Amino acid sequence: MLRLSPQARLIVVAAVFLIVASGAIWLAASQSWMGLALAPGDDGLVVIRDVQREDLPAVLQPGVRLDTLAAPGQGDPLDLRALDVIEEPDTLDTYAELNAFRARQSALDRVLSAGQVVLGVTLADGSSAEVELTALGSRPVWSLPFEFWLQLGVGGAGILLGGWVWALRHEEASTYFAVSGFGLMLSATAAAIYSTRELALEGGLFRLLSAGNYTGTNIFGLALISLLLVYPHRLAGRRVIGAVWVLGLSVVLSHVLQLAPSQAVGAYAPMLAQFVALFALIVAQLYYSRRNPLARAALGWFGLSVLLGTGLFVFAIAAPTLLGLAPQASQANAFAIILLIYAGLAIGVARYRLFDLGTWAFRLISYLIGALLLLALDAVLIYGVALERLPAFGLALLTVALVYLPLRNMIGTRILRRDHLDEQRFREILDIALARSSLDQAVGWHELLSEAFNPLTIETATGGSMVELRDAGQELLVPACGPLPALVLRFADGGRRLFSQADVNRVSGMIQLMQHALDSRDAHEQGARQERSRIARDLHDNIGAQLLRTLHSSETERKDAIVSETLTDLRDIIANAHGNGIRLDEVLAELRYETNERLVQVGLALDWSVSGDEGRIVSARLAHTIRSIVREAASNAIRHAKATRFSVALLIADERVSLSIADDGVGFDEKSTHSGDGLGNMRSRTLAHRGTFAISGTGGTRIAVQLPLGDPAP
Repeated sequence: MLRLSPQARLIVVAAVFLIVASGAIWLAASQSWMGLALAPGDDGLVVIRDVQREDLPAVLQPGVRLDTLAAPGQGDPLDLRALDVIEEPDTLDTYAELNAFRARQSALDRVLSAGQVVLGVTLADGSSAEVELTALGSRPVWSLPFEFWLQLGVGGAGILLGGWVWALRHEEASTYFAVSGFGLMLSATAAAIYSTRELALEGGLFRLLSAGNYTGTNIFGLALISLLLVYPHRLAGRRVIGAVWVLGLSVVLSHVLQLAPSQAVGAYAPMLAQFVALFALIVAQLYYSRRNPLARAALGWFGLSVLLGTGLFVFAIAAPTLLGLAPQASQANAFAIILLIYAGLAIGVARYRLFDLGTWAFRLISYLIGALLLLALDAVLIYGVALERLPAFGLALLTVALVYLPLRNMIGTRILRRDHLDEQRFREILDIALARSSLDQAVGWHELLSEAFNPLTIETATGGSMVELRDAGQELLVPACGPLPALVLRFADGGRRLFSQADVNRVSGMIQLMQHALDSRDAHEQGARQERSRIARDLHDNIGAQLLRTLHSSETERKDAIVSETLTDLRDIIANAHGNGIRLDEVLAELRYETNERLVQVGLALDWSVSGDEGRIVSARLAHTIRSIVREAASNAIRHAKATRFSVALLIADERVSLSIADDGVGFDEKSTHSGDGLGNMRSRTLAHRGTFAISGTGGTRIAVQLPLGDPAP
């Protein structure tokens, strides 16, 4: 089964509306047009409300009454009546009256389609006249009245808002809401065409559009009933919902086939019955939500808007017609009232996360509203204020930019502010991670979550390795993090809203930051422990051993040399602890002097060469490693080599120090052991610094060491 992304679903919905809207505009504009805006008069005749063509005879002015319509040479004139220009023929009492109305519409349409027509008119002074004019084969789009665009906009808002919910939350409840939006679009779009006709439509087309309007209205009501049968609590199974649809569509078919007891009953009794059913379902849902304050609050916004929107429509249109009275509102305005339902949805989304639509949904709908406002203001300025199109569009764009966009940003800041971690939260998390005891950390974490989400309760939880929503958003599980226990938060913002996916993302970010801070603290403490151990080892291995040698040495010069070495090592240990770097040339100069002084005392000559970037700053650890290797090699040469020359060569290049040490002494047997303390120390120090160590005992002792200039992690 093909699964579409939310964006793809919304694109499909928008494409459907654009196709339907384009078809409606084309169909409305393709009708014959005299260039007159007509209205029913108080005397039962047709009155000219406005003249939209400049080429019409001057006698055709607002207030003139139309008596007859005829096509030259095509029979007797047709008397015009106020009934011919009513918006909605469903207000007629009987099917016979409805059929007669459609037959007259067909007759009038045939006359208009002839092109040349003769109007019998009554002028303002009471005199009569005949006026001949040309009825055009189509009407310009700009001549379509405001009521056409209002109903088309209502239909578009219905399907786009319904599709918006369905695209983001593809579940049963959101599907019913989307179907209700489709029904509203079908009903409003069909009504927009026939209710804003100039005078007449072909009878068959009129019947088709009326059927579309009636079917869409009932789909709208049946979908809302189905929605309230499953949301927020399931009150009925799919069989019951299916039966509701079968019954409702059967009623639709009976009315379309004119099988109902009367036209008025068939047209408006189902609407009244659906309103009663919606009221009963909202009461039932409120009852089942009596122990769930959040569901009851969200249902209050949504349910109240449903009752208000459908109720005003029923009592303004349906109820008066059933009682034999005139409708109390125009059909276009009645459709606009239906938008109250979608306004309730928007409030539910913003405040209670109705359907949990999230940040992306808010931004999407805010852009849609901005576009609709721009189009609406542009239309008002062109048709209402009579501005030219380019200045009108510029003024509309400026108004949206200066008024709507700042308001949108303010609302967005309030709604979306929970999605981000601010600087204060960042500092609080670091403070918790650096707290001295696990108890202090747990208390701080509890207070931070309480301040961030204001839940009614926070309790210790078990299990769960990820942040997750529970009980449809009533609970939020916060998993354990290091020494911090798992917690469950209940009822966000003091019980005023549900937890949402945005809250999940926010807590996940807080936990990641907390875990990183805890890991950094552990790494810092581990590094400190290792550094203390290294300092203790160096003090023991170097300072302690050298002081012990000083204690057992009887020669004053020897003691002075050992003390000098000890002081150098002590400076290295201190510099290494502080993390300060040392100039390599200073280390080598001091080491050369020390080595030469030792060798001279036993008659050994020193060859010393350094090439490369000896002015580099190196770590105290690397300096200590080089010094220790050269010292140990010099000590071995003095004690065992029987040599006359001792050479040291250093090359600093390619981020490495290449150290070559050699003497011309007796060497040693490589097949025997060379793992004594001296050689072993040199090898271990080299390997500890991630270097390489090689030694040869043929023709004297030769040592080759490669050390990286960087200080590897301990």
